[in-house]
Amino acid sequence: MKISVIGSGCPTCEALYKKVKDLKEKGKIDAEIEYIKDVNELIERGIMGSPALLIDDKPIFIGIPETDEKLLEIIRKYSA
Repeated sequence: MKISVIGSGCPTCEALYKKVKDLKEKGKIDAEIEYIKDVNELIERGIMGSPALLIDDKPIFIGIPETDEKLLEIIRKYSA
């Protein structure tokens, strides 16, 4: 599984990337993780908000979940 965070590099985008990275480091997810700081990526994919969370190149969430547990729930739901 590949998880991508796409955003402008703003604090919210950085926070989402850190949350995903922390979940991987804690062994809660097994994924390749990338952080794309190119807003043009959002435009090319037709995504109208940021940060965007993608699993295997499919957008699954825009913004940042309130808790790590909610983020994990979202990732598990869309990676199954």
